[in-house]
Amino acid sequence: MGSISIKFKKELKPCLVVVVSDIFQQRPVFSEELIMALETATYIDGLVVSNPAATDGLAQADDHMRLIKSTIKSTFPNVTGAITSTHTELNALDGYTGTSTNLNVLSGTAVTPTEFGYLGGVTSAIQTQIDGISTELVADTSPQLGAALDTNGHAIQFGTSKWSIELDTGDNDLLFKYNGTTVFKLASTGAVTSAADITAFGTP
Repeated sequence: MGSISIKFKKELKPCLVVVVSDIFQQRPVFSEELIMALETATYIDGLVVSNPAATDGLAQADDHMRLIKSTIKSTFPNVTGAITSTHTELNALDGYTGTSTNLNVLSGTAVTPTEFGYLGGVTSAIQTQIDGISTELVADTSPQLGAALDTNGHAIQFGTSKWSIELDTGDNDLLFKYNGTTVFKLASTGAVTSAADITAFGTP
């Protein structure tokens, strides 16, 4: 039997056929296992630091971002600019229970921190304490001098009596006066001068 020979005028070329399924045209659907843990909060102290977990999906990522922004704005509703105070300066207000009016009292004052420090230990009204200070020795039942008494050129008056003792600055004599008149003088030399007789060993 003889052989048959067939010749093709065109060469065959390989080709790739891609079949596209409609599964790629559908939007992904997240199952319940992929939903993040999402808390509810009004202020930043209500945020749960452990949410979302590392194993959570991305279904509620946008909800978490909106929650964070919402709590920040609710916590700082009146902040409309940059806060330049440091954490140390802000912490200095910790425990303050006064009002803004109390703080504004210090505005414009010329009192220095050192002068404010003088108020340490004050337990009552300062003016009341000053008013209660007596400058008269009569209020002290046991007065004592810490040093020599300097009369500063003034006489020593004995109460409501007419007796007084003063220093004659001219000759440094000590004058004993009654009703303004010198009745007895003690000189710096020790000499004694009396306006009347001196009685010795008599009965006063």
